[in-house]
Amino acid sequence: MVAESAHMSPEVTLVTAYFNLGKLNKGRKFGIGPGYTPEKYKRWMSVFGRLDNPLVVFTDSHDIAEMFSQMRAHFRYDRTKIVHINRTELYSFSLAPRIKEVFSQPGYPAYDPNTVNENYSCVMHAKFELVAKVIKEEMFHTRYVSWLDIGLYRAVIDEQYIFPVRVPAGFDHDKVAYSGQSVFDSSLSPYQVIVEDKAWVGGAMFLGRPEVLYVYTQDYLNAVEKLISEGMMSTDQQVIYIMYQPSFALKPRVEIQTYTTFSTDDWFFLGYTIKESWDYHLRNAVSILKFLQYIL
Repeated sequence: MVAESAHMSPEVTLVTAYFNLGKLNKGRKFGIGPGYTPEKYKRWMSVFGRLDNPLVVFTDSHDIAEMFSQMRAHFRYDRTKIVHINRTELYSFSLAPRIKEVFSQPGYPAYDPNTVNENYSCVMHAKFELVAKVIKEEMFHTRYVSWLDIGLYRAVIDEQYIFPVRVPAGFDHDKVAYSGQSVFDSSLSPYQVIVEDKAWVGGAMFLGRPEVLYVYTQDYLNAVEKLISEGMMSTDQQVIYIMYQPSFALKPRVEIQTYTTFSTDDWFFLGYTIKESWDYHLRNAVSILKFLQYIL
């Protein structure tokens, strides 16, 4: 792991992953709808063909690896690294039997898939393991690293133009950036967070400097172990909320910086405010070009 230097690229390295868990009971209103299917994820991942950033993709699917290879073919070859990795190699998936045991406790809250599907919980924890792997193995030399869920930019899959993910305005370089989903309530117990399925930040994207993120990922994985040992588990969003509770035994070494409109629907706000900033500069550049064409 290399500390930030003037010789590192100012870009953001993006990290994502896809492991097929079949159909997930997510995104359904009143129990109606197909949920999140592999086909839906494939549609969403098309946006990664337009992200002008260094990208690391982890998957155990040859088909998905080939899709990413084709989508990214118009970028310079060294801007994309596709890592075929078996989920059984990952620490996060080794937790599945223990998490299943937690979920099987009598009276344990059943939020599908958060506290029902142990493999879904494992995938959420894998984000932190994989980001740490990218940083530790120095897969790219950039000043920033960001996790992006496959579905983060689902709202713009029909757009055509290329855009970069950059550092958001006002970012504190000693913190980790997230979308803020609710006002932080410091009075909650760990079990309350899980029983009420509480979320403080949206887990679809987080961003920071490599040396800061590495510490953060280790604290997160330690918190996962602690919670499992105490008979509790859910997704990354609940683990993060619990980590930062004053009552939690393990104290995180890195602070979180939230980006939010306080609308209670800001799950993806960080990603879209970054994109909107780029769109704004792009519109201004086009306006200037049109003006120059007019006067010349």
